[in-house]
Amino acid sequence: MATNPIGKNTKTIGINMSKEMADELEKRACSMHLSTSKYCKVILTEWLSSGKKLTLQERK
Repeated sequence: MATNPIGKNTKTIGINMSKEMADELEKRACSMHLSTSKYCKVILTEWLSSGKKLTLQERK
């Protein structure tokens, strides 16, 4: 993570993901006239606000 020089108390993070997932996020963001980063922030904020736990399982 890096400190974001644009605003106080903000950080910029970068993640690697499959091309298919990234393309889907870009497509959904575009359909809502949002940048991909803004779309990701919106969906992550909603998920965190929901208080729901994320169940992770190993792939076999």
